Amino acid sequence: MDPRLYKSAMLGNTILLKEVMEEANIELDLSLQLTPQKNTALHIVAKHGHRDFASELLRKSPALLSQPNSDGDLPLHLAAQGGHKSLVNLFLDSLKNSPPREGEATDLENNGAASALWRTSNSRGNNVLHDALRCGCAEVAVTLMKFDPSLADSVNLAGESPLFMASELGLMVAVESIVSSGSSSFSREGPKGRTPLHAAVIGRHLEITRLLIEKLPDDLIKQEDTWGRNALHYAAWSTWRISLEMSDLLVTTERMLAYVKDNDGLTPFMVAIQAGSFRTACKILDHCSDVGELRDACGRNALHIAFKCHRSETLRALLKRPELVGLVNAPDNDGNTPLHVATQYHHCDGVWILLTASGVDLRARNNEGLTVADVSLLHWDHSILKIFYIWRCLIRQGAVLSQFKIAREYLGGGPLYKSCADMKSCMKTMALVVMLLATISFTAPFMLPGEAILTKKPAFMVFLLFDTVTLGCCLILTALLLFGSTGDPESLSSTAYFSAKMLVLAFWGSLLAFGAGVYAMISDENFWLAIVICLMVFSVPFICMIRVSQALTWRFSPLLEDQLEPSMEGHIKQNIATTGQ
Repeated sequence: MDPRLYKSAMLGNTILLKEVMEEANIELDLSLQLTPQKNTALHIVAKHGHRDFASELLRKSPALLSQPNSDGDLPLHLAAQGGHKSLVNLFLDSLKNSPPREGEATDLENNGAASALWRTSNSRGNNVLHDALRCGCAEVAVTLMKFDPSLADSVNLAGESPLFMASELGLMVAVESIVSSGSSSFSREGPKGRTPLHAAVIGRHLEITRLLIEKLPDDLIKQEDTWGRNALHYAAWSTWRISLEMSDLLVTTERMLAYVKDNDGLTPFMVAIQAGSFRTACKILDHCSDVGELRDACGRNALHIAFKCHRSETLRALLKRPELVGLVNAPDNDGNTPLHVATQYHHCDGVWILLTASGVDLRARNNEGLTVADVSLLHWDHSILKIFYIWRCLIRQGAVLSQFKIAREYLGGGPLYKSCADMKSCMKTMALVVMLLATISFTAPFMLPGEAILTKKPAFMVFLLFDTVTLGCCLILTALLLFGSTGDPESLSSTAYFSAKMLVLAFWGSLLAFGAGVYAMISDENFWLAIVICLMVFSVPFICMIRVSQALTWRFSPLLEDQLEPSMEGHIKQNIATTGQ
């Protein structure tokens, strides 16, 4: 394309256009002046919205209006994409009044005009209405619908109808124009089987949702997408307040939506619980009191799902509902009650919430014969703090261990004893830490400058005392880890437990020795800095070491020996002897 022609089209400079046309030796063929993407000057004008320049081009070369670029876009498409309403009207009038070319069909509905070029789709399957809606140009969309309502019947390659796009983008004026056009031929299709109602709900457009329910046929609200989800499924998934209003509107209009299961077996009520939208769940329950009895493909009810997804607030709200009282002890297909599931997924809050509820059966067994106390001990290598907390709460509330199961697992080489390899690995790591601490504590007194001057200072005496404690703990730990890591599982657990305690003590000693040593060296010349360093050192144990100590203690402590009653342990050993295990 001539650079000056391109510039004049971009700027809308009609004077420069005349100069270009006059300077040409022969009549300039505008249809041959193309950019690399095969855009004509009229395409460029359509992008920038210069109406007067476009009129001048159409006067000189009307054929430009029907010439597409490499993407299949007519100038009308680009004008709609830019939201240039005046240009759209100009192009529509020109197309409507243009006579058909030789060999071209005519549109009898439009006074014998050339076959409706404004209905042409580009390479993406978008017609001019699609392009206007995609760019959010609602006014242009309304103009196009008034000109030709049949534009709303097209579906692009992405499976989107104009009504779907308008609903998705929240263009209320465009949606109203389409559904009120008086034509029943507009498409309601969307990608993956979704409808405009799905799009409006997902986009949280309440007024459009209400309009679609009022104007469109009743079967639209029941339509499901590829995943088997209706509009209520998507409204229930969102925790926004406006989604709560949409859920209320949908379930009030059609109660049966609440009972529909998607391809995963989830009802909208279950979806709301899974998403933590307990207000929506309660709203659905207000309209459909028995919806809580439905189960998913695995036989799980609403409480199972809430525990699996760690939704504490939702649980508290649900357990207050009398409609769900009977679900507290309901088993799934594996025989697991909601308390089993809460324990399995280490849901501490959920376990405590259920334990404080009335009517919970702590002795219930699943299909493997496991009680909730058994389940709490099966995943010994994960989330030790949570496991200990849950197990302690269950035992205090009266939960029981399945004696024969524990006999097999605890005394017969089950998962609890399979953690011996992990304990040995942890003890090796502990040995490296001990050697490092021993080296530091041994060399520290000899490396401290000014010992002759510092010997009379109390801070230096404290330094020597705690450094000696650290070194002593390290030597004891070295002996323990050297000779105690080759025993049976019981002695290994005891050794690891005691070593963890000693390691914590060694850490304390090294921290206090460091603080006292620094204070002894710099307190005379920089007292405030010495105080700050001491405070920082002393804050470390309170911030982290207490938690670490608890974790190591709970990890290696032989809990079952402390918690099993002697009579029960004897009964277990007796059963082992009689069964020959």
